[in-house]
Amino acid sequence: MNVQDAKQLLQPVLGKATPLIRRVNTMVMWPAGVRHLRRRGFAPKTVFDVGVAAGTPDLYSAFPDAHLVLVDPTRESLPYMQAVARRRTAEVHNVALGDMDGEMEIEARLDDIKGATFFKEIGPLGPTSRYAVPVRRFDTLFGEFARPALCKIDVQGAELMVLRGMGERIHEIDALIVETSTIATIADAPEAFDILQFLKQQGFVIFDLLGASRRPLDDALAQLDILFVKEDSPLRADRRWKAG
Repeated sequence: MNVQDAKQLLQPVLGKATPLIRRVNTMVMWPAGVRHLRRRGFAPKTVFDVGVAAGTPDLYSAFPDAHLVLVDPTRESLPYMQAVARRRTAEVHNVALGDMDGEMEIEARLDDIKGATFFKEIGPLGPTSRYAVPVRRFDTLFGEFARPALCKIDVQGAELMVLRGMGERIHEIDALIVETSTIATIADAPEAFDILQFLKQQGFVIFDLLGASRRPLDDALAQLDILFVKEDSPLRADRRWKAG
């Protein structure tokens, strides 16, 4: 069999497999990553979901006893947050988190609840709705909360705004999950290096990779979901490669 015949024979199989491979590369690590945390004994009493959109079920189910703090400024997300709060212990904050208290205009995509952003998207957009939303700093919005605490941040370019708005209270967070870009599709948005640099200064380091997404334009790696823990976390105490 020559090369051309082999390509024709395999094309139906490869054609079906390629989208599956891409989907697996995008999300398969999330459930395994949070389950690994639980197996290692990390059981947060408080879970912040900042940028809820339609919800983060893998995170909620991994820690069923945690108190959920749901934060999203969009009108579109509010019914989803309220639905979660009816099923388990949770509080709902229909506001944005940022580095100052005030108000900003957000652009929500009508065809993608996860795509709401304060900033200019690079490239074509579908239909959108723009409206003003309240913005609060983490350290002024929240009082004391039970620890250990985990915070997931998925905010479409506002990652550093949220992190800076934590102020010194970032040190009350024991683990952070941040969606960040390797190639930002939002004008002037931070990229992965900026997030790593900021969090390293705050004493956080990478512990796990929970997801990776490639952009449809050219299959280039575009987004990462990174799990950070404190540099001196017990989760990092054992530096061996393998047991005895």
